[in-house]
Amino acid sequence: MALEALKTLLAERKGGLWFVPGQAQPRDIAASAKRAKFAYFHIEGRNIARKEQLLNHVATALRFPDYFGGNWDALEECLADMEWVDAPGYLILYDHVDALAKAHPDQLQTFVEICRDAVASWKDDGTPFVVLFSGSHPPKGVATLGAKPAPAASEDEDD
Repeated sequence: MALEALKTLLAERKGGLWFVPGQAQPRDIAASAKRAKFAYFHIEGRNIARKEQLLNHVATALRFPDYFGGNWDALEECLADMEWVDAPGYLILYDHVDALAKAHPDQLQTFVEICRDAVASWKDDGTPFVVLFSGSHPPKGVATLGAKPAPAASEDEDD
């Protein structure tokens, strides 16, 4: 169900932050991104338990330029720029998010907020920016991909 929802999301060129319950299949997600002509990046989070590890993994996975400063501000700047990757859309899969969620939930929430800001920035430019989180529990404030929205749900959940 989540993969079909992802295909629809990409076809409609919508950005946002989404949770993929259980074990995401990076191969299937990569194939969906490729079909939609999105640049795809996979962050393997199994061994990420603190901010420094997260920033290093993100910088490597997204092929950040050498000038990346290795801090939250630099992450925010790079995610809002991405000039080194020419694509009509971007999809990031942060797999196994549970390790950081358990060790430092505050650091995961900071990352989520930075990603949310990047989604909004790219939306202003008309470029879809999608961040998927995979694990056993969604980060706070991240909707589950493919889940039926609650009747009183906010209309701006895809931001």
